Amino acid sequence: MNALSNLKILDFTTLLPGPFATMQLADMGADVIKISSPSKHDLVLESEPKVNGKSANLMWLNRNKKTLALNLKTKEAVEIVKKLIKDYDIVIEQFRPNVMDKLGLGYEELKKINPRLIYCSITGYGQNGPMSKKAGHDINFLAKSGLMSFSGRKDEGPSLYGTQIGDIAVGSMNSVIGILAAVNYRNETGEGQYIDISMMDGLLPLNSLIGAGYLAGGELPTRECNFLNGGSNYDFYETKDKRYIAVGSLEPKFWNELCDILNINGKSATDLSVKEEIKSKFLSKDFSEWVEIFKDRDACVEPVLNLDEVIEDENIKERELIIDMDADGEKIKQFANPIKFSKTKPEYKFVGKKIGEDTEDILKDLGYTEEEIKKLKDMDVFK
Repeated sequence: MNALSNLKILDFTTLLPGPFATMQLADMGADVIKISSPSKHDLVLESEPKVNGKSANLMWLNRNKKTLALNLKTKEAVEIVKKLIKDYDIVIEQFRPNVMDKLGLGYEELKKINPRLIYCSITGYGQNGPMSKKAGHDINFLAKSGLMSFSGRKDEGPSLYGTQIGDIAVGSMNSVIGILAAVNYRNETGEGQYIDISMMDGLLPLNSLIGAGYLAGGELPTRECNFLNGGSNYDFYETKDKRYIAVGSLEPKFWNELCDILNINGKSATDLSVKEEIKSKFLSKDFSEWVEIFKDRDACVEPVLNLDEVIEDENIKERELIIDMDADGEKIKQFANPIKFSKTKPEYKFVGKKIGEDTEDILKDLGYTEEEIKKLKDMDVFK
């Protein structure tokens, strides 16, 4: 038995936030059916590179999920969903507000069929408010949240990240938290509920320490004003061969260790009078030399690794954070579920499937005959 083997989820999401959330749930045992239209392009799930005709992203984000192809604009597809809702009592969707209502698949409609229904909606700006129906991507949510006003350099402005913070850290993770909290509530009361997840909303508390101080009456934060955003020696430093080392030596014991290794006389991590000296020190040696120097020292100093190096990192291997999966006879690597259980370990049953691979099997389980399925196919219900 897995941690979530009693959960049955219908996933109507696209792109990254919802698919990442349901992959996490599926890894922990939830029975997830990914529902979408094969005729609608998905920027993430159809992107390059591809292995045997399937996107690497699709094989990762659809991992452990069954897939069902449905054209939700047909009444027959809506009827199929309503039949599934009798058993699959958790829904997660990622359309703009009211789209599912217009399709006849909104929370109020579906809870008539199953009052225990838990229904989670992920949007950029929430279900209400003046921006609720506005489109947006991660960069837009970060901009509106205030985070980028004090991230980056004074002379360069905000910097792009190599990952999607609002999508994953907020959209995905808050959805998982919200769904599991609602499941616990349902276990106690027998009642389902609606969950409104906004990526913009969830980024606000990620303003974290600087933002909390401002709300309590502190100064308006700006770039390089704080010990965590460039206003101290806590920073990235370039090496002689143009690689980078991350220095997080904030506490006195770590700062003293750093000073000892670099042979500098700084008072503390906030002593900016030695920052240029630190930069000069790191520029004096190659990346590999610094890696060796700091390898066994307790200074909160680590190398900025590329993904080739991450895969070979001893700690990553020991923690089993990269797994091997079979992709139609070809071995590929994927990121593992990072949650470590002592008893209910995540399972990696199969790589993600193309949309529609399980359509016939799912419909047969619902009682549809082969003749009925062929008729639905001829009516473009699966397009």
